[in-house]
Amino acid sequence: MSDKRSEKTIWDLAVEERDRVENNSNKDQQEDSQLSSSDDSSIFILGSKNSGKTSMILRFLDRDEAPKPTTALDYTFGRRAKTGHNIGKDIGHIWELGGGTFLSKLIEIPLTSVTIRSMAIVIVLDLSLPNELWHTMETLLSQVKSKVSKALEGLESKEPGSVQELKKQAWKKFGEEHPVCENLFLVL
Repeated sequence: MSDKRSEKTIWDLAVEERDRVENNSNKDQQEDSQLSSSDDSSIFILGSKNSGKTSMILRFLDRDEAPKPTTALDYTFGRRAKTGHNIGKDIGHIWELGGGTFLSKLIEIPLTSVTIRSMAIVIVLDLSLPNELWHTMETLLSQVKSKVSKALEGLESKEPGSVQELKKQAWKKFGEEHPVCENLFLVL
């Protein structure tokens, strides 16, 4: 009688995952190249005053500058050579909204139907100010949801079916069986 286990080891799972990724990578790359209009990516960072948003951006860009307070809406960019290619550069557009909730009306400037495809939004909260934390999060999140909805309506009017494709692509990043998916919601 053999002592064969019916359970899979972590190595078996890793091999299966690698094979699945390799099999789907060519198909995914073709779909992604058709969906993305450019190699540019954008990130929009907003949140509490003095929560370290500018410091985070400077660190990401490898700049050794002293952070200055952001007065309104700030734009910067970063670029680097594409990996595996000697042609072109990847460009990252970085938007930062200063002032906490005071200037939340400016959210509509970087969030447009053109930028929505490649935009990631980060809300930074200052945990040392628990009295302001909830108000800041609710205000900014509701403003972001409103502006994203407006941008998606504009995109859908220009390109019917594109919003559904964006949602599908967003969920695909996590995987349908990821344990966190049940706790996530798309702002889309």
